[in-house]
Amino acid sequence: MHPSSREFLDGGEHLPLYYGEDQLVLLPRDPYWLFTYWEISMPTRQRLEFETQNKWEAFKLALRVHRFDMDNSGKESQFDIQINSFSDNWYIKAGVPDRKYQIEFGYYLPENVFQSLLTSNIASTPRDRLSDVIDENWQLPDWQARRLYWRISRINLSSMEILAKER
Repeated sequence: MHPSSREFLDGGEHLPLYYGEDQLVLLPRDPYWLFTYWEISMPTRQRLEFETQNKWEAFKLALRVHRFDMDNSGKESQFDIQINSFSDNWYIKAGVPDRKYQIEFGYYLPENVFQSLLTSNIASTPRDRLSDVIDENWQLPDWQARRLYWRISRINLSSMEILAKER
């Protein structure tokens, strides 16, 4: 791309840093990590400051992470992550693949009770293994399967084991 044409890419418009809407979004990053971002609008912050007689910076904010059962019958577990008032996103170590998660953004009341402000969407982390489903239409020929399994087994060997096998 010619350097002089770059100035016309954005059309003179810029994306705003904030949209003035209360929002909490949860995304899976990989089988073990989640990413969440949020926006707490100024009217909501001012309302909370008025109701609690505390400045926004003084709030003990937290993210409550809910993990659901494999069969989606209920919540499997939950844990809290304390965050600061200047953050607007967070990486969360979920630790368990192939599960559904949901986040609540909130703060602690003086009695150490969690008060929820926003609830995110439900996001699923992917599996960390090959699928158990074997479809004959997509099955590898035996020679390709042997070659693939050989490559996988070599990855799990240490350097000394690989050298010993090559001799």
